Amino acid sequence: MSAPFIPPYPKRHRSDLSVLATLLSARRDLLSFWSEDSFRYQFMRRRMFNRSIFVANTPELVKYVFVTRKDNYESKSPQMRKALEPLLGDGLFISDGETWKNRRQLQNGLFDNAHIRTYSRIMSATAAEMAEQWAGLSEGSTVGVLAEMGKLTSEIIARALFGTQLGVANASAVISAFAEYQAAIEQIHVSNFLGLPEWLPVGGLNMGKARKAAARIHAIVDHIIDQAEHQPHENTLLSELLAANASGRREAISRAGIRNELIVLFMAGHETTANALSWLWYLLSQSPEAEAKLHAELAQVLNGRVPDFDDVPALPYTRAVFEEAMRLYPPVPILSRQAREDDVIRKRPVPAGSLMLVVPWLLHRHRLFWDNPDAFVPERFLDPNARPDKYLYLPFSVGPRVCLGKMFGLMESILAVATLAQRFRLALPAGTVVTHECRLTLRPRGGLPMQLLVRH
Repeated sequence: MSAPFIPPYPKRHRSDLSVLATLLSARRDLLSFWSEDSFRYQFMRRRMFNRSIFVANTPELVKYVFVTRKDNYESKSPQMRKALEPLLGDGLFISDGETWKNRRQLQNGLFDNAHIRTYSRIMSATAAEMAEQWAGLSEGSTVGVLAEMGKLTSEIIARALFGTQLGVANASAVISAFAEYQAAIEQIHVSNFLGLPEWLPVGGLNMGKARKAAARIHAIVDHIIDQAEHQPHENTLLSELLAANASGRREAISRAGIRNELIVLFMAGHETTANALSWLWYLLSQSPEAEAKLHAELAQVLNGRVPDFDDVPALPYTRAVFEEAMRLYPPVPILSRQAREDDVIRKRPVPAGSLMLVVPWLLHRHRLFWDNPDAFVPERFLDPNARPDKYLYLPFSVGPRVCLGKMFGLMESILAVATLAQRFRLALPAGTVVTHECRLTLRPRGGLPMQLLVRH
């Protein structure tokens, strides 16, 4: 048995960087400023000009921040709110208080087991369509894996959200507008660290481009909602949301509110999953033994047929490969909150207004909690009685604000991998150097071109 594959990772500094060096590095890349000791620290504090930044870096402290004192650490950071408000408005991802509670209650039922079973048919069918598209390419063709996974996941979420109403042109327009929006977002807003009033537009977004991209997305989704209100309800998330809203069981939300929630679901439902799947194909391509185990499981359980909802429990290794890919490359590698009131953690005062970071990038590779933490070892996730602590492994966050679409994303990814990996391998061209980029999410830089090989 060969040693497990250790993918390259960003440089880790021998000591903590100065405030200015941290800020400059973070503006380029959110994973580039951590020191080697950051993967051992348990509770960190940095003073950035007039603002304190803390990092909760153990399962115990993650539970404290996200569960025990959830009301004090409910608000997303000013950076996150400023970055996403033009696009998401008061959507679930950045809202808090009563707005968040009402929206969450309205949507909780949309992701129960019965709904996931229904959506799974869309997932399997869409993945099978992509397999047929790949079959039409010549052997050894180069495909941009990130773009292909983005096409797959955006088509799945579009069909689940809107049925057949979105259409190829609108789906393409929404995806390109999302990309433009994210490109306009700067990682670090200097005003947050200077303690200036949050409403001051200092060092913030390239707001012109961001607002134009957001307006295009809003117009498309508004048009789709108009259509859905005057057509028989399809079995989609949009129709369910409209029906739940109209039933009066909970406080109604505005049309703009429904639009905002749909955009949150689309953004979360295609971008993060596409990134995670892209990393998975890269890791498999460098791990022949893991790839062979995956293929053996698929052959035994599926024998060439397209998987469905009921097959997923019989595919533990396929799931473990995906979960290990998300451990090494968490789709959202930094989760930020702002303290509402003064607090004390481990005898250190946490002033109101401080930023509290929970960093999956650090937790998922923490030296105290993982064996061989930088290596690709799917077997970590095989024993159901020895799974990582849920406050240590958090690709979907944790606590009351755990990702609403967690089961959707898991089901989608397992079915997609099971469908495509039965027929194809993706190989990394010789000499290719794989690196990352990290704005809001963690993705392969350059789109990850790989060679498509048919399995015989």
